[in-house]
Amino acid sequence: MHEYLRYLYRASFVVPGYGPVIADGAVLTEDGQVTAVGAYADLKGVDAQVEEYEGYVITPAMVNCHAHLELSHLAGLAGDAPTSGDMTGWIRGLLAAQAEIDDPEIICDAARLALARLYAGGCRAVADIGNRPESLFLGEGFKSEVFFFLEMLGLCGASEEAALAALAGIEGDRRCTAHAPYSAGPRLIRALKDRALAGKSLFTLHVAESAQEIEFLHTGSGPFADFLGERGVEVASFTAPGLGAIAYLDSLGVLDAQTLCVHTVQVEDEEISLLAARGAAVCLCPGSNRFMGVGTAPVEKMLAHGIPLVLGTDSLASNPNLSLWREMQILRQEHPALPPEAVFAMASSNGARLLGISARLGVIAPGVCSSLPVVRCPAKNEAEVFDYLTSAGADIKLEWLE
Repeated sequence: MHEYLRYLYRASFVVPGYGPVIADGAVLTEDGQVTAVGAYADLKGVDAQVEEYEGYVITPAMVNCHAHLELSHLAGLAGDAPTSGDMTGWIRGLLAAQAEIDDPEIICDAARLALARLYAGGCRAVADIGNRPESLFLGEGFKSEVFFFLEMLGLCGASEEAALAALAGIEGDRRCTAHAPYSAGPRLIRALKDRALAGKSLFTLHVAESAQEIEFLHTGSGPFADFLGERGVEVASFTAPGLGAIAYLDSLGVLDAQTLCVHTVQVEDEEISLLAARGAAVCLCPGSNRFMGVGTAPVEKMLAHGIPLVLGTDSLASNPNLSLWREMQILRQEHPALPPEAVFAMASSNGARLLGISARLGVIAPGVCSSLPVVRCPAKNEAEVFDYLTSAGADIKLEWLE
């Protein structure tokens, strides 16, 4: 039993997540919650056990807005990069690997190890997408919160009808979502969006990840048409909308402030304006995009339009590392003009706000969970803190305030 119920953690810097960096800052905690944050000079008089972290910065917990934990056992797929931009080729490899390893215990163990590694990297919340209903329970017993979304596919004909029937049979408030515009038909997408609205849930799906996807939506032909035909999908019964992915989703009426478009690489300027007008958010996955060779999202334009931007790692099958520090590093390498503080918000406070958990995670403020990352940081002044945090990548060394 601790002698003190209150702890005052002093660090060279504190990043509240909603204002300027605090030099010689401090965080006061009690009974598992933050009760005050500010300059050490203003808080040092309180009756609390003082813990010193000179040369460190206390940061908000990270929030990963897109992962596929149940694919963690397929980490070998991320060993060698696929043919640049060949999404269908990569999916073929993924499905073949899944067919070879279908042991639930192996899948669960790998997923939980990935979740543990995310936590070790400062992540306290994950939006997890999966096709196995039992993946709902992957986060049980972990300090990281897992927001599980059951992903559904069914483009047209019998496959869409089967998915709609399966959706109708899912009871309760389980989060369900669509895979992508090239794999979920218009009726299924609308039905899933209606369910999300009724449950006041986020509606998240892969959007505009590759040029192959856009070709299929515009013409109904190309590599995706060939791939879907191989899988027995009645592609001829799908009417290509003749639109880009964002414009197509807007025509279905499913873009709003509770919609999260993941990847969003292959988009036109007009579609960026649509996203902004509808209030939809975008989850950037720079590590996965780099590995897959699908291009880079027009982040500067999205930021200029005020689109809420968050970060995700995607899966170990398309990303060698599940680290939001690395995602920030890659994003800054590819978009050096981005403000570091905006990039850090994408990995923390923006994601917490989107998932509706900013009252307990993603910032440092009274009432939030006192379990916070504390990062070794060589910054000499406040201006250098965000630059280091968003560019250090694998060099980040952290522990937790518990």
